[in-house]
Amino acid sequence: MTTTLEADVFALLRPGGLLTADTIALNLNAPRWRVVRVLHALRDNGDAFQNRQAKWQITVGQHRPQRQAAR
Repeated sequence: MTTTLEADVFALLRPGGLLTADTIALNLNAPRWRVVRVLHALRDNGDAFQNRQAKWQITVGQHRPQRQAAR
């Protein structure tokens, strides 16, 4: 079941931007804790992931991208 906030967060991330939970909460005028819960639900469903800089991004029909080998 998709909540309204979950749909709003997903729509905000859809353009491919890397956004922090704080930025998402400010843009949606929602409490940060609710946004974090939604982001974790999206992550658990395989729809989003968080990078090392604590920025969230949606996955595009695939799982988390593979790490690049260091050269």
